[in-house]
Amino acid sequence: MKGCIDQTGVSNERFEYGSFSPKMSTAATPSKPARRRFTPTYFFLRGLAITLPPVLTLLILLWVANAFNSYVIKPLNTVARYGLALARNDIRTKSQLAPRPIGFAALPEWQYNYMVLPKTAEEVGDTKIIADLLLSDEWNREIYVPMGKGTAPAKYVPLADYDAVFKHIRPQPPPTTAIGLYMELVAVRDSGEVVQYTLAALAVTIVALYFLGRFVTARIGKWFVNKFESFFVRLPLVRNVYSTVKQVTDFVFSDREVEFQHVVALEYPRAGSWTLGFVTGSGMLDCAAEIGEPMVTVLIPTSPMPMGGFTIMVPQSSVIDLDLTVDQAVQFIVSCGVLTPPQQQATPEALERELRKRLEAPRLAASTAAVGQDGGTGP
Repeated sequence: MKGCIDQTGVSNERFEYGSFSPKMSTAATPSKPARRRFTPTYFFLRGLAITLPPVLTLLILLWVANAFNSYVIKPLNTVARYGLALARNDIRTKSQLAPRPIGFAALPEWQYNYMVLPKTAEEVGDTKIIADLLLSDEWNREIYVPMGKGTAPAKYVPLADYDAVFKHIRPQPPPTTAIGLYMELVAVRDSGEVVQYTLAALAVTIVALYFLGRFVTARIGKWFVNKFESFFVRLPLVRNVYSTVKQVTDFVFSDREVEFQHVVALEYPRAGSWTLGFVTGSGMLDCAAEIGEPMVTVLIPTSPMPMGGFTIMVPQSSVIDLDLTVDQAVQFIVSCGVLTPPQQQATPEALERELRKRLEAPRLAASTAAVGQDGGTGP
């Protein structure tokens, strides 16, 4: 290192190759740092750092499980309950029932708004009074009450099934149709079978998606898909939404994975400020032709959550390839620069070795080229 005094009287020092040394003089040796004092805040932050990773991991897994349950299991469970309700219901129409025979008492909450099976009316006749037996388990399956709203023909269900749902199961929101009532009833009465049918429906769905994928990859399947898509892209309002959703789904479910080719550094957001980025591909042709040199597409992640970020295109000459793996770069970003990989730690010794290597590289390249030229010339 040589020093010189400029006109202002201030010493202006410059480095020369070979003069940089990591060793420091005895006078400049810093004193031994004082022992760090641990405060309650330090212990709290350390406990938080230990606790957050497993807690966040558990929350993410629960979120994934809840999404899978909401968008996959629940719809399949609804289908299974609907199928069982269709197969095991006792829904009757008004034409299938008989009016209340004379002598039948009024029902609580229903008064005389109920009907009975035809055989019940024939057996009871006009003289038998069954007020004491009217609400017994034997009779409340013979009595049918209306279920459903609207102008459609009323459906009637046994009073026993109605009471089982509205007085014992009490679902929220309560069913408003006869088939909805039996869907709630089979969910409790035949819960084991509902689970079995749900799993079976899940298996059938997976198999159906597999064969659908095989079908659409064949020639006739591609033809159907093209016709199907051409229909949607012609609709004025639907085509914009459909095109966007299709691009996202093709990106997520395609076999091609987003591969980061390598880690680079580029000056962003201003000159002299360096940012890590992942090269994902080459830039667009029009942009490269405009500047007259190749371009690269770089994903700039954000700290401390690298899942977010933005994509830019920059000239290839403006980026620096780094000796970093993608995992090491992600650790650096997540830790906000605290976790620096060992090979990128800029210690004085490492910096001197790297500078020496870069200064010697042109000389070695020139000498290698000279040897090649001398060897190629014959006598």
